[in-house]
Amino acid sequence: MASPNWKAVEANYKNQLRFGNTIFLGVFFIAAIAGAIWIEQMPKWIPLTVAAQLFILWFILFVFWAPARARVTSYALEPEVVSFRVGALWHRETAVTHNRLQHIEIERGPVERMLGLSSLKLYTAGGIGSDLTIPGLAPHVSEAIRDNLIAKIRQEELQDAAITDATETANTSEAPVSNAHESTATVAESRQENAMQGEDKTL
Repeated sequence: MASPNWKAVEANYKNQLRFGNTIFLGVFFIAAIAGAIWIEQMPKWIPLTVAAQLFILWFILFVFWAPARARVTSYALEPEVVSFRVGALWHRETAVTHNRLQHIEIERGPVERMLGLSSLKLYTAGGIGSDLTIPGLAPHVSEAIRDNLIAKIRQEELQDAAITDATETANTSEAPVSNAHESTATVAESRQENAMQGEDKTL
């Protein structure tokens, strides 16, 4: 089986990851510093150690993790499947077939609008949330993918409808033939009964 034709997301996606990590870890960092200043009963080294560890973690995510994850994050548009790959140290691949797609959304949060990015969310039948989200796309790219998928889904629905109509037409045309066979058999049985009654009268 041929490998999917992977397409990378926008390079600016790494800055979106960096911004998200900074906001998330920054809240805990500020809380640790505030604890060191305002909580007198707590030894100062405890919150300061937590703050230092948070800073080291942020530095690793900012410098190494975000670029690595952005480099791996990619998608592939195959004839019947949409595939998505993500990861930094560990890679994960997800695929959704076109015939399961029910709804497609384009999402642009404040950070994404600031960086000129968008996310494409794919929903399938029976799913609670989005089954596949492709982040880091330029708005015009996400719109093109959405329109392309919608066109393919409509085409498949038209083909399925045509096959269903053809099957129903074939079943309808076969019904009179079956009735004709039944009528012929009934006539033959009637003639046979009349002949048997004639023989009984002769005897």
